[in-house]
Amino acid sequence: MVACQSAQETKPVEAELTPSPEVSDARPEVEAEQPIQPRFCNDDIYTQHIRDEYSRQNTGRDASMNANEESFKVLRYQLPLEFSGAPISPSSRVLSWISYFTGRGRSDFLLWLVRSASYRENVVQLLQKEGLPPEFFFLAMIESGFSNYAFSPAAASGTWQFMKPTAEHYGLQVNYWVDERRDPSKSTMAAARYLKDLYSQFGDWYLALAAYNAGPTRVINAMKAMKTRDYWVLARSPYLRPETKDYVPKLLAALIVASHATTYGFEVVADIRNKAPTARLELYNSYRVSDIAQRLGVPENDLMHWNPEMMQGITPPINPARRKVYFLRIPRALQERWTQIEPDLERLTISDILIHRVKRGDTVASIARMYKVSVKKILDTNPKLNAKRLKLGQSLNVPVPSIQSGSIAGMQLPKNQ
Repeated sequence: MVACQSAQETKPVEAELTPSPEVSDARPEVEAEQPIQPRFCNDDIYTQHIRDEYSRQNTGRDASMNANEESFKVLRYQLPLEFSGAPISPSSRVLSWISYFTGRGRSDFLLWLVRSASYRENVVQLLQKEGLPPEFFFLAMIESGFSNYAFSPAAASGTWQFMKPTAEHYGLQVNYWVDERRDPSKSTMAAARYLKDLYSQFGDWYLALAAYNAGPTRVINAMKAMKTRDYWVLARSPYLRPETKDYVPKLLAALIVASHATTYGFEVVADIRNKAPTARLELYNSYRVSDIAQRLGVPENDLMHWNPEMMQGITPPINPARRKVYFLRIPRALQERWTQIEPDLERLTISDILIHRVKRGDTVASIARMYKVSVKKILDTNPKLNAKRLKLGQSLNVPVPSIQSGSIAGMQLPKNQ
């Protein structure tokens, strides 16, 4: 599942369905701007809305009457809105999410709108370049709130909330140095290709979206069990999880509210801090980000924020077999300054293997714990090693990055490397 949701997450359901299970308190998914915070996404973003819906169902009120009157009024006068060429049906689920985004979830949605103002032009262009309707822009909004650092407990990450295997299948690099799921442009291209593949498989955008959330197999099984290709019928069945049943309604509600933000009382002003720089530096060596930032005269956090895919405080190593150059984004006004400082920057020599010299008391297990790798990886990297007979001073290859002098990601390297 690529969405920023867990198997236990529940969403508002219609009155005829089984009441939602108990939900737990949690902080909002999108909080105040914290660009370098690695864990930014919490599955229980909609907790209050879930609780409200659960309460209404238990008091016997019809869910179709729960959307606020303003939502009905706006829809009556401003529909038909379309999603991928088809009119949007103002179902009770869609109206319920409109009620949430304009009510309990209003502050979060405003933050999403502010962020989206900085990304919309670029993301929509990339989607259209890949042949996708521009409405898919709002899929990223409900996935991550346009926080590039969104991260779910299920290990989905980035703007489009990719799981690692899916991300790598669609050409994104996810390793020690970079996580391209966090790059809004690269991840948008990957998401577009994935969505097109799902559409080719299902022939229907709503089913493709359900598969993006739940995985193709679960949707196929639900279709077989219900003998239908109608997403809305499947959403009333017990064969899809609550988050998948509400995935399309949530997207349509976000599209409607964002498309008529002023009507719903949202005043949106783009935050220039979210705007990605347009200049790209070609790096043929690795440098400490702190050194670059200091010499450019900008905060290190800003440099990391402009390049959200970087995972460490070091620009990724150049490996001719995998990467001949690394592109670092900076404001165009700093390009000339870069040409002046680059010759004086310390160039780092980085290898993928660190040499550990065995000292008294060392075991393979203790060495693995020291470097936070598995015992199996150490044994695989040292095929002739006798794990039960380590010798004092013996050299072991440890499969972690090694930098000549200095530290990595704030962790001082052992002196005996």
